Amino acid sequence: MSDSVDFIELEGLRLPVFQGDPGWIPQTDIVLTPATRANLRKILPPLLRGHNLLLVGDAGVGKNALIYYINALRKHPTIRYSFNEDTLPEDLVGSYRIQPGGFVWSDGALSAALRQGATFVADEMNLASPEVLKRFQSVFTERRLQILEGDGSVIEPHRGFSFVATQNPSEGFEGRKPLPREIQKYFTTVYLDPYPDEELVSILAGLYNAIPEDVLRTIVRICRSVEELVVRKKVGTRDLERFHFNLRNLKRLAARLEGQPEHLMLELNDIFIRPFRTEEDRALLRETIEDVLKEDGFGSYISKAKRRIEIHVDIEGGRIDIGRARLPLLGSDRQERVERALGNFALVPARLDVAEAVARSLQFKENVLLESDADVEPDAYARFFADLAGLPVHAISLSRGMHTSDVLGGLKPAGKDQVEWVDGPLTDGLRSGGVLLIQGLEAAGPELVEKMNMLMDDARAMSLPAESGESEPLKLKDGAHVFGVKYFRLQKTTPTVSRAFRNRFSAFVVPPVVDAESLRGIIEHALSLEEGEGSSLTTLILQYHVFARTKAEKREIGATRMQPYRYGLTNLLRFVDLVGWAAAEPENLTAEKLREAISEGASIAYINEIGDPPERQMMLQALEKMLDGTDLNTLLREFESVSKKKSLNLKPPVKGKVNWNQEEHWRDATTGKASWNREPQKLKKGINLNTPETGGSTKEGEDAWYGADTKGNKGVGEPGQGGGAWGYRTEELYKEFLKKRRPLWSYNLGVSLEEFIEIFAPELERVSLDLEHLLDPDVQIRRRHRAEGSRVDARKYLSYLSGKGDDRIFDKTTIRIDEDRLRGVEVLFALNKGRRIFNFEYSVAVLVAIMSAAEILDTHRIAFGAIGYSDLTNQKIDIDLQWHKLIDDIWGPDRQSELFHGLAADWHGDTVSEFQILDELSTMFSADAKTRILVMSSDFRGARARVTVEKDLSSRDTRELKEQIDRLESRGIIMLGVGLGPRNLSQALFRHHLSITDVNYTSLPSMLAQEISSLIHRYHEI
Repeated sequence: MSDSVDFIELEGLRLPVFQGDPGWIPQTDIVLTPATRANLRKILPPLLRGHNLLLVGDAGVGKNALIYYINALRKHPTIRYSFNEDTLPEDLVGSYRIQPGGFVWSDGALSAALRQGATFVADEMNLASPEVLKRFQSVFTERRLQILEGDGSVIEPHRGFSFVATQNPSEGFEGRKPLPREIQKYFTTVYLDPYPDEELVSILAGLYNAIPEDVLRTIVRICRSVEELVVRKKVGTRDLERFHFNLRNLKRLAARLEGQPEHLMLELNDIFIRPFRTEEDRALLRETIEDVLKEDGFGSYISKAKRRIEIHVDIEGGRIDIGRARLPLLGSDRQERVERALGNFALVPARLDVAEAVARSLQFKENVLLESDADVEPDAYARFFADLAGLPVHAISLSRGMHTSDVLGGLKPAGKDQVEWVDGPLTDGLRSGGVLLIQGLEAAGPELVEKMNMLMDDARAMSLPAESGESEPLKLKDGAHVFGVKYFRLQKTTPTVSRAFRNRFSAFVVPPVVDAESLRGIIEHALSLEEGEGSSLTTLILQYHVFARTKAEKREIGATRMQPYRYGLTNLLRFVDLVGWAAAEPENLTAEKLREAISEGASIAYINEIGDPPERQMMLQALEKMLDGTDLNTLLREFESVSKKKSLNLKPPVKGKVNWNQEEHWRDATTGKASWNREPQKLKKGINLNTPETGGSTKEGEDAWYGADTKGNKGVGEPGQGGGAWGYRTEELYKEFLKKRRPLWSYNLGVSLEEFIEIFAPELERVSLDLEHLLDPDVQIRRRHRAEGSRVDARKYLSYLSGKGDDRIFDKTTIRIDEDRLRGVEVLFALNKGRRIFNFEYSVAVLVAIMSAAEILDTHRIAFGAIGYSDLTNQKIDIDLQWHKLIDDIWGPDRQSELFHGLAADWHGDTVSEFQILDELSTMFSADAKTRILVMSSDFRGARARVTVEKDLSSRDTRELKEQIDRLESRGIIMLGVGLGPRNLSQALFRHHLSITDVNYTSLPSMLAQEISSLIHRYHEI
């Protein structure tokens, strides 16, 4: 064949075209910007040479998309598998499945790729257990795989096979651990740089050419500003969640704006403000976004007036508008569906805002994540939109401890001696189409959640296990929608979704319904009353609900309880249901019996759960007073009206104003390019990139993006210097901190805790985020088979039928995480606070290191203490030991303040001979400590420093210190020496050591946390 048939050219390289059917390859939107071309030039040579590739890059940078793009051009088959914590070898190798004719072997994803010569994409491979990954070492090294799970045969790869792994960086992404070196060394690792801002504009311009470039520049600048607020912990800290804003968010925003510029501020609000929980964060984000719009000449799009969200229905045209969102209404029963949906879900004023935002997301086929307080029922929105569209709801309830097969499906008994594949709820939903409602995301671990990555991104598909017998991914049907539901994270020790997973959704906080108008509407809706009907009854119910909720919120009831009482819509609807139930049986109902019925309903809905008898009595008396102030005869007549409607089974009335078939509303949309209004007097030359190293060329001054305090990013952070998509330079923080430092008359750092946190919050958070999971317990995969269960192991069943095995055919493999494995670990930080050590860089580095380590250790419930030592009186009489935190102290704001001030002050003492204090330090661990780690930070030069390194090493202080260290280690204490200064004496004294100089001092926080983590993993035994 000719070259034109057999090869294509990409970035100067010739790529062979696959000869055969490549199968399904997801469509990708790739714009060939300079960064994209640079990434392609890094990927293509090792890919064509047959190297294993490991692509590392930020969420949304396009790791999978680049592989899809390359393979779509060369028509090369691509098999992608999403790894997670419960990935097992047979998931990739294959397994037996049962057909009418007997047992048939089904290749797993990796086996199929080897046989076909496909590109195998191991998505998020570092989420899997290293012990499982080692099963495939022969593929990494010899390009062959023996089917140990099957007939023992060996698969040799067909020409064209390649192994591509992807992962987010372990630094900055929760739950991501780096691949062990014994696996990573077999991969050519390629770090994919994030896109510079000018290229983000180019990408958006290539995909959404109806939007003017100056608008795109503005929204990129806004995205950067919001991400900067997140990185610097100005927003999001109270939510205890991790947020990330990148190209995915920009593409959602641009798709919405194309042709509809008038909605600019509303769309910005949906994308960047609604995900956040607190009003303080929302106000700061709103102010930041509005400032950018004003500076760039788009201030006219800022609207302070409260909008009225209207609902318009066009049955004949088959569409419904909820505010600015427009959804199709298909099918001949669409009028009945709309009436049923509006009858089942009361669209009261408090719900319209979220309903419009969700509808807008569904209009543009976005995944929707609904987050709320425990008193809210966010799934009601998903069910409402499913009713509107006439789609079934497939609810998938996740929980900790579930196996992936519980969600995807597995081999299950199907009658006597019969076994067949049975779809799990997620697979069933994908096949059937409709609304996938994934609940309990906050309860599930990454072993479940991360398995859905492929479904949530542009691929919109899910690969099934080999035992299903299906090799092609199962695609999300047209018209189907994905909803995720989770409740607020209230403490750091509870699990949550990663920011990489969150970034695949449009996230909305669903507020509780608390305003009187909306609550009254919900009561009327539940009782099938028209607006204003039964006002005495609805007022009584509303008043008591608000009274109970207020008493609980103010802790006027339940003050002595650890967990306060909470009264939300479920209590209100329970109360209404009980009242309605009484109204359904009106025979012989008198005013007194009515009073009893209302009292009973309030007791069941609110009062009976109160544990304190006087408080219960107070709540009953309050209800009695409300009843005394109500005309019971009027109430009785209203009850009769409710009773009549109950007996006729009347549908609940539609709440809120719905405009039906108004021709004026449905005028044809304007054709052509939309007009954008920009204020000429506020035009500027362009965005200030201030990043010449990353390709920026247009300048406006160093403070345009970061403000006067940060002086730009100095070319660091994007794309190649780490720190996330926008980034900051750690050294700049130390310089900023130095500006606030006051004269050192008393040998202290001269700053307050507030100033310290203001400057170093990003660094503390970065270290905590990067390293908090290094101490996570390893996943333990325990293989077990039992005679009872739900998942059948085909190999065990085959052995049983042949008479060569027992009846333990049910797979009871567990994926176990031992949360208590760190019990008994204690860490003591001992810091030399002699004035000889007092160097600004070293002092602040140690301070940041210990403060960040404290957060990490506390997150994992590891006891720790901190102590300083020196001769404070400088009289050579005593050695002063200053406790900054006792080992058994509970960590919190008070202890944080004490630790900070202890570490920051009193550096005026004389240095001491450290061998004299080691015995004393060794006694400070508790009797329950099983693994004792003593971290000493000093220059280790003794009471008197010598002129040369050789004299320091041969001094009596050094010899005695070495002997004491060896003695303590022989007693089981793990010693870690952090050497401060250029002489690096710690290397000669400690088996485990770090050396900190003026070159690497800013890395001490990460280095120290990593070393402590390594020591715990190495030495701690349960």
